[in-house]
Amino acid sequence: LDKKRPHGKPLVLTARMSSAATPPQAQQAAPDATLAAERRVTYLLDDHIGVHASPEASLRKPHTVRLTDNLVVDCGLDKHMTMVRSGGDGWSPAPAATVRRYHTDAYVAFLEKIELHGKEVANEAANYVLNNSVCFSETAWPYAQIYAGASMHAAELLATGKADIAINWSGGQAHARRDCASGFSYVNDVVLAVLTLLQSVERVLFINVDSVHASGVEEAFYTTDRVMCVSLHRHGDGYFPGSGGAKDAGERAGKGHNINLPVERGFSDADLEALLPPVVEAAAARYQPAAVVLLAGTGLLSGDRLGCMNVTLGGYSKAVECVLALRRPTLLLGGGGYTTSIATRAWAAATSLACGAAPLPLAELRPDHPCPQQLSETVMGNENGAAALAATREAALERIASTPARDPPVVPSPPAAAEASLPADGAAPAGAADKTAAAGGSDPAAAEASNGTPSAAEPQPA
Repeated sequence: LDKKRPHGKPLVLTARMSSAATPPQAQQAAPDATLAAERRVTYLLDDHIGVHASPEASLRKPHTVRLTDNLVVDCGLDKHMTMVRSGGDGWSPAPAATVRRYHTDAYVAFLEKIELHGKEVANEAANYVLNNSVCFSETAWPYAQIYAGASMHAAELLATGKADIAINWSGGQAHARRDCASGFSYVNDVVLAVLTLLQSVERVLFINVDSVHASGVEEAFYTTDRVMCVSLHRHGDGYFPGSGGAKDAGERAGKGHNINLPVERGFSDADLEALLPPVVEAAAARYQPAAVVLLAGTGLLSGDRLGCMNVTLGGYSKAVECVLALRRPTLLLGGGGYTTSIATRAWAAATSLACGAAPLPLAELRPDHPCPQQLSETVMGNENGAAALAATREAALERIASTPARDPPVVPSPPAAAEASLPADGAAPAGAADKTAAAGGSDPAAAEASNGTPSAAEPQPA
């Protein structure tokens, strides 16, 4: 799978989905072919993401993302989107100063020392972990810089109107706190990406669809109304991280802007379809976000070794489609994925949906691919009752209705240069410059979490 590719400047493949290029099955599955043809999709990747160390106890393996990148290319999806590799004129790993937009100086300094001075800081590790599930590898910092840099660059592309959908499957590590790691998350790229968007847009809708609650994101934006968080996740029975209760609604300016949809083990396709789309549609209609961040984790898929859910690839695809149907600038992030064969195929299928195609029939496209053509289904007993799910849905809809109705947002327009064709030499266009102008937030307490003296205009997490 690890094909030889020239190094140096990143390879950028610019293409738009057209009816002539769309496979027959995609034409049948896409009800709005015009919309699919107009989507500008950017896919961010790093060719060396898979070499980073992953301790045995850490179930989120970086090489899963590398396998996904290869599967996406092998299935020909690179012809329908812009693929931007790290380095050169593409995007760069996040520097320490950028990571400090959210994380504390002391924690970032600790992460920087692990790779070359791990023995010296080994005794300090206990000060920077939230729970005993954290495993620091010797390359934790460069690995975190890669996935955080990709998520932030993807957010910049959306904020500047250079992409309609941006994809970073290495991102979605939503558990890290400002001053410590949590779970398998060292740096919270989701919070950093949302902060990047908030420098240009007024409101962001964050949607978590995974087996685990996006605890770090909820905590960061719990007291602001500039981010609405909707999270569908497994909850109860001591399941990690233990947060995400249905009554957690937000505080201060953020009251009513935190919507949790906790479910039990055995959650199925029918349960997912009954619960998620109505809430997402209501949230978007009421809140009118200028951008959407979807954490499309694969922990809820049947066969995942942590999730214990019954959702199939078809159900997962419908969940992704209901978010893409909002027609807002959308950032797709990976989140949890603890069984490589399942996560690889699910993220490739989500990529095809972003391009306007149907879920990938791997048996037809690549019969020789080592990724299993059919995912094994592990059927768990469904502990979710129809009445309980209906009550969860109605409570979420009532909470959304209690928030102020917003006017439609001003969505970033594509710059004139975005329509330019690829240069003859194949060089990538220059990356978007860091935006320094920020919009003011409505939460007077949000600045309390900043590392230094907060700017009155800069949106800060709670």
